[in-house]
Amino acid sequence: MQHSPISFISHRCQKFGRCDALQDKTAQQGIQLEQEPLEATELVEEMPLAISINDISYAVMMVTPVNLEAFVIGFARSEGIIEHINDIRDIAVQLTQTPPDIDCIAINLELSPRRFAQFKKRRQTHLGATGCGLCGIESLTQAIPILPKLQPSQAIKEANLIALRPRLGEYQILGNKTGAVHAALLISPEGEPILCMEDIGRHNALDKVIGYALQQNINLHNYSVLMSSRCSTELIQKAVRVGLSRLIHLASPSTLAVKLAQHYGLTLIHLPKQDAPRLFASSAKPEGTDDEQKK
Repeated sequence: MQHSPISFISHRCQKFGRCDALQDKTAQQGIQLEQEPLEATELVEEMPLAISINDISYAVMMVTPVNLEAFVIGFARSEGIIEHINDIRDIAVQLTQTPPDIDCIAINLELSPRRFAQFKKRRQTHLGATGCGLCGIESLTQAIPILPKLQPSQAIKEANLIALRPRLGEYQILGNKTGAVHAALLISPEGEPILCMEDIGRHNALDKVIGYALQQNINLHNYSVLMSSRCSTELIQKAVRVGLSRLIHLASPSTLAVKLAQHYGLTLIHLPKQDAPRLFASSAKPEGTDDEQKK
């Protein structure tokens, strides 16, 4: 299943005034204050995206509207809605508006009959659960699902980790223009950058990478994703669900993220600005061993 990329405007020029541009002359009578000329800067675009499954409303996300095909595919995969790209039969996109004149995007995923039947069954189970009020999740078992543990992965050298620090900025095209945007850089088992996805949401950036990998039929075992953000529980769950071996972050993780990474065998690394890399969890195989020897 192949689709053309779904992207809209990623940033736009926004005018602003300096708070200290005018001197206080209110005490002087008869003086007309002149408005200082406005300046301009590039700001990242933010749009609501409504996701539906076979015309059933599922979620509304705030996104940067670029690489949306990869995003919705990755989101569906990391949510457990699909397992393979062939589970999606069609992707329909519609531009809409909501008051006050806010541009919105609606994307409907048409699933195969088998996956849609599984989706409806799971959705009915979720709707019947007792609410716990945790970030819109309807039960604690939904918030902390049980996932398969990851396979042991290759070790990564400290020198390669240190070399990654400046690499993310090289690939942040949108971030370099606007700032205030998260990035996720997919890295091959050999340590080579493959592509960078950017979004106002760190979860969205990772979902875009996941969607791209699914489109390109990339098995994420022994791959890494370098992210600009801190590592939270949701990012660990997304990585584990899709079989990603390593998450590397420029900000420190939460305690629960570390606990889950250790439990599931996800390598979790923090790259501080100055200090040596911090390895919070590892599933690296000892040198000279392989999966067959572990059986």
